[in-house]
Amino acid sequence: MLKKQRGISNKVYFAIILLVVIIAASIAIIYATQIPDKPITAGLNVGDTFTYNLKGTSSLGLGATLPGYFNQYNDTDYYKVTITHVNASEVSMNTEWKFLNGTQINGHQVIDLSTGSKSDPDGFWALYAGNLKVNDLLRPKGFDGVKVNMTDTQTYATSLRTRDFFSMENEFYDITDPTHNTLRYDFTSVYFDQQTGILETLTNYQEYNNPQMVLVITWRLVSSSVWEV
Repeated sequence: MLKKQRGISNKVYFAIILLVVIIAASIAIIYATQIPDKPITAGLNVGDTFTYNLKGTSSLGLGATLPGYFNQYNDTDYYKVTITHVNASEVSMNTEWKFLNGTQINGHQVIDLSTGSKSDPDGFWALYAGNLKVNDLLRPKGFDGVKVNMTDTQTYATSLRTRDFFSMENEFYDITDPTHNTLRYDFTSVYFDQQTGILETLTNYQEYNNPQMVLVITWRLVSSSVWEV
């Protein structure tokens, strides 16, 4: 008889827990649907321009050679972004990559600021919604979950402006190495202007172990039509 009563008691107990979970989930759904999403809007205007200086530094161990693409950073005269169209969270731009020998690469990019999707996967990508704050998602409707880590104030020629900051780090292995012991550590830190969402400074640090090699790529804003850099 005692065993039977305990069985009934357990069933009641679990039923209560299930009911509480269902109620809590229902409240969460109602709460989420009643609170409007934060607007995802660009902080830029058609005609805005931003020009960058690109540099690459390296440290090579025994047997290491620079990747073929790396010298292009030090052969760069400037990289310029011109905003051509703004529609809510979608921004279109033309890019001009000018080299010291006079040649240039022209590109076009369309970025959805809400998801981070791009028309050109290899094109310029460091643009975010305007007026993001600490702990805001960089891509509110995306899947990476990366947030603004902190803010600071940057002094320019004639003004002070607030910057947002975030960083990412990953480790990759060479799929051609069956031992998975050939590794690349990758760390990227990004400062971007809070009001406009445009890149201000980027540093990409790559460390390889076989052969040993360190590559550092930097982007730095040197001119803007929006404020005097």
